[in-house]
Amino acid sequence: MAYPDIISLLRTYLLAAPVSLGVTVASRVPDPRPTQWLQLRRVGGTQQRPVRDQPRIDAIVWDDDEPGAWTLADKVRRAIHDLAGTTKLGPMVYRVDEFLGPTFSDDTVAGAVRVMATYSISVRADDAIAR
Repeated sequence: MAYPDIISLLRTYLLAAPVSLGVTVASRVPDPRPTQWLQLRRVGGTQQRPVRDQPRIDAIVWDDDEPGAWTLADKVRRAIHDLAGTTKLGPMVYRVDEFLGPTFSDDTVAGAVRVMATYSISVRADDAIAR
């Protein structure tokens, strides 16, 4: 079965106008690592029969100061919630739930400020019809 590549779809959506966050959006740490950027990673989820996938996505904002991280995290939060009931990703997004709201988590190794949140996105998976 094939499911939508939610990370690729979210990345494209968040980089495009009018959503454009004005920062690097990646699934892995870029080299060189920018000061301010957004990391998206799939951290699980479930299939919803017969034609839905419900991935859980971490959205981790990195910055060198706390106000900047919180501001970007809020923009990401609003943009992801704005997907509910639309086809802005391509496939239909039925619902967006916040599993873990934005929370502060600094990275002492990199010396960066992080704000992370986890979202559950119910998306149509036409090619994954389960019986």
